[in-house]
Amino acid sequence: MVAASGSVLVGVALYGKQAYNNWKSRRVGIYGASMVGKTTLDKYMTTPGEMEEIPEHERTKHFKIITRYILPKPTRKRVRWEGERRVVHSADIGGEERFWNLWIDDMVNRQCEYVVFMFDDRAFKGGDDALQQVGGFRFLVDNVIERNYRYRNWKSWRKGKRYVPKMILLVANKADRYFDAKAAQLWREGRIGEHKIFDPFREDLIRLQKAGVPTRRSFMATRIGWNVENTLLEMIDY
Repeated sequence: MVAASGSVLVGVALYGKQAYNNWKSRRVGIYGASMVGKTTLDKYMTTPGEMEEIPEHERTKHFKIITRYILPKPTRKRVRWEGERRVVHSADIGGEERFWNLWIDDMVNRQCEYVVFMFDDRAFKGGDDALQQVGGFRFLVDNVIERNYRYRNWKSWRKGKRYVPKMILLVANKADRYFDAKAAQLWREGRIGEHKIFDPFREDLIRLQKAGVPTRRSFMATRIGWNVENTLLEMIDY
């Protein structure tokens, strides 16, 4: 009888935990330089399916009032993977350098629990695109480590003084363009962090580790929906 009662209690606890995970909202900030796939990810999380290539002239913009850009409002998404469900609130924020301060404003104002920084294979090829992607990540890391936050109101100032995200996930997007035999081998062995595409970001990843901020790395191909949901669920369950 005691054993049976214990099993029932365990079952109730597990059901309660699953129900809690299925309905609790997680605050996620998604950032990165222009045209790396942030808007595609935002649209895919809202409605999974075949995605179109978003043209450059439709990249995300923000309106300015006097000297300050308006922060976009986050929207609610439900991420599903192998029977598990999680509710995510995130916003689509532009990646041009003039919008980088909005990343920090959004992150601190919403007290984002998880930060996703996206880049693509251009970061490994050099040139201005690489500088924008690597420089954008360094800008984010500098602000997180130094807590050099701009505050939009008193409430965000009060919360921001102690704010640090639970995790920063560095995502190499558009994996369909660079996923080669070496990447497949590292994937099978659980060693994707060793892939050369992450090399430009290693110095800042080390800085985050030393500052006590957990990080993870992952591959994605958001346009075709590869490795999206499971990566996000693994991050949220950290």
